[in-house]
Amino acid sequence: MSALADALSVPDGGFSIVAATGEYVTSGYAVSIYPERERIITGGVTGEDLADYLREHADALTLPGRVFGGWRDPASGAAFLDVSVTTRDLPTALALARAHGQLAVFDFAALTSISTDAAGLPAAA
Repeated sequence: MSALADALSVPDGGFSIVAATGEYVTSGYAVSIYPERERIITGGVTGEDLADYLREHADALTLPGRVFGGWRDPASGAAFLDVSVTTRDLPTALALARAHGQLAVFDFAALTSISTDAAGLPAAA
């Protein structure tokens, strides 16, 4: 857990893992689809913060295709913990993110976040 917490100590740092196995997600785009399960931490994140989140949201994290995500927003400095899904398609990821009120999706190929208001990309339906 401490390695995951360390990943949230830098701007745009983060992780997406399969909670049941601890396996890192390495392809596609991650997007949070459960805004009601989002936890925002304005200071440092500890391994205990992550373990608490995993226990509290185990019901959603064990659903097929769900992953445990963490991200440090470079604009606000806040860390976000959430239940996410991954998709191989950027327009789908952005549409899902916009539909669920999210700021960004994470692109595993580029290892960076993409804002939901990125210019030139299709708007949500």
